[in-house]
Amino acid sequence: MRLHILSTVGSALLASAALVSASAPVIGIASSQGGVTLDNAKVSGNASVFDGSTLQTEGFSRIHMNNGTRLDLAAGSRATVFSNHVSLEKGMSEVQSSSGFEVDTRTLMIRGAEASSIARVKVADNNKMVYVTALNGHVNVLNREGLLVARVAPGMPLSFIPQAAGASVFSNTGCVVQKGGAAIIVDETGNQIFELRGMDLRKVIGSHVQISGTIDTAAKAAAGASQVVKVSKAVVTKKGGCASVASKVGATTTAAGLAAGAAGAGAAAGGAAAAGAAAGGAAAGAGAAAAGAAAAGAAAVGVSTAVVVGGVVAAAGAGLAAAVATGAIGNSSP
Repeated sequence: MRLHILSTVGSALLASAALVSASAPVIGIASSQGGVTLDNAKVSGNASVFDGSTLQTEGFSRIHMNNGTRLDLAAGSRATVFSNHVSLEKGMSEVQSSSGFEVDTRTLMIRGAEASSIARVKVADNNKMVYVTALNGHVNVLNREGLLVARVAPGMPLSFIPQAAGASVFSNTGCVVQKGGAAIIVDETGNQIFELRGMDLRKVIGSHVQISGTIDTAAKAAAGASQVVKVSKAVVTKKGGCASVASKVGATTTAAGLAAGAAGAGAAAGGAAAAGAAAGGAAAGAGAAAAGAAAAGAAAVGVSTAVVVGGVVAAAGAGLAAAVATGAIGNSSP
């Protein structure tokens, strides 16, 4: 009688698990070289992946998604897979998708910027870093608010350290040039262009400048820029040397035509005198915090400079190429 009862209970549990699996749609098929634990059950060969399934890989594993996405997981990775994204907890993943499928990890969202883009994402075990490389086509990295942090170019991997606070802080060094009556900074690390407002920048046009401030998410950027930055501080790090950069983005190194636009932007940002002073103080504080975060990020990856965009430190270093830019995450495709 006791054995019969246990058998009945076991059958009920299996039936319950089957009903749970049946309630979620099948979103793909997983195959693995060395076995994979799928929803706490070790499987070999091919296995159906349900929406919300958790995978722990022992060897290189590949998931062929129903939407055409190819999702690879390196050995020792752990991830939860959904129909439109994968939540990577540890290890390394590689995604090629034309449907906007993204990798989410440590508050970052990483997705291909082009249909041919292949994004490789590695989560560091011993720190808070996330390494991203673009194997084919640009890859976009966004923060938790959906703000574009960087466009990773092929062959130029970047590391990212999400910050606990300060989603709008900005600290960057690049060429400040003039385009269409607007001051812009061409980012040397994140491959972006930002429009600069709130200060008279005529004296720094055409030079390498360290800009600190905050991102105005409500403002509409001009001159081909991705975002608008309210500048609290501008320091020239290298006089001149931006002619080639200006030519590349269709800008100029002269300040002609900039005065009226800069003044208007400053007035709009400042408002009344007292409000303007308060906003300037807040921006200065955010800029200082951003600069400190950038310095910490640079030291962490062994480079001299880093940038902060949207509260995320991004840096490039020689060691990143060895970490994520070359080779394959599996010896062969399963």
